[in-house]
Amino acid sequence: MSKKLVSGREASLFSYALLSLAGLIIAFPFFWVLSNSLKTKDEIWAMPPRLLPAVPQWLNYSDALVNGMFFRYMWNSMYASGIVTVIILINSALFAYAITQIRFKGRNFLFLLVMVTYIMPSASTYIPGYVILSKLRLINTHSGWILSSAASIFNIFYFRQTFLQINHSILEAARIDGAGHRTLFWRIVVPMSAPSFATLGILSFIGNYNTYMWPALIIKTKAKYFISMGLRLFFVAEGAYGLKWGTIMAACCVTIFPLLLIFALCERRILNSITGDQAIKE
Repeated sequence: MSKKLVSGREASLFSYALLSLAGLIIAFPFFWVLSNSLKTKDEIWAMPPRLLPAVPQWLNYSDALVNGMFFRYMWNSMYASGIVTVIILINSALFAYAITQIRFKGRNFLFLLVMVTYIMPSASTYIPGYVILSKLRLINTHSGWILSSAASIFNIFYFRQTFLQINHSILEAARIDGAGHRTLFWRIVVPMSAPSFATLGILSFIGNYNTYMWPALIIKTKAKYFISMGLRLFFVAEGAYGLKWGTIMAACCVTIFPLLLIFALCERRILNSITGDQAIKE
């Protein structure tokens, strides 16, 4: 018994050590960006490199915020990403509910047809998407980007898998009591799938907040830029391709702060979504 206990402790210690090492490897780039954001140019390029700055250069942050219009760019990204996230969650959940809880001819083929589009490279949709937005006169508008981004095949697939795990007897009991599809969806399916909604909402927001290629193609006015576009503009114009690396690193830290805050506040919900499948089944 004691040998089994010792071996179990050794396995646990090994797992903790391995996970800690993996965590340090993943976190080190973020720490390095934060450290360099407080260094001078000479300290950044010094050999051997210094882990911490000799004297923190807080002016790097003020220079980035004053010269880069980052508050405007962050606001553009946050409000547009928030609208897209809400739309995506609603239409993905409704579609997944329809193909899992409503019996109609061809629903499996419809789901397969939607999933086939997931393997298409996103770049292949840029030209037809641009033509459509141009005809709708939505080029260089946030509305055009929101309209063209308000769908997610991955979210549909994820919601479908979540809804399939809901205990079918609960839904049948509600139907016997006279509940319609609207009641079933909003009163039963959505509350039981709340962790999945939270997780997909966070992932969708982060993905849209960080997007660059598509908005760079359709948005031309600097005042309408998203944060990724503003960061590149700052890197080219203010950073002069490496002359002000401390300020550039400070700008990077500013752009990722909202995402880190959201993740810190919603970490528990993400974990509940990962570990909550059994609860849904029951």
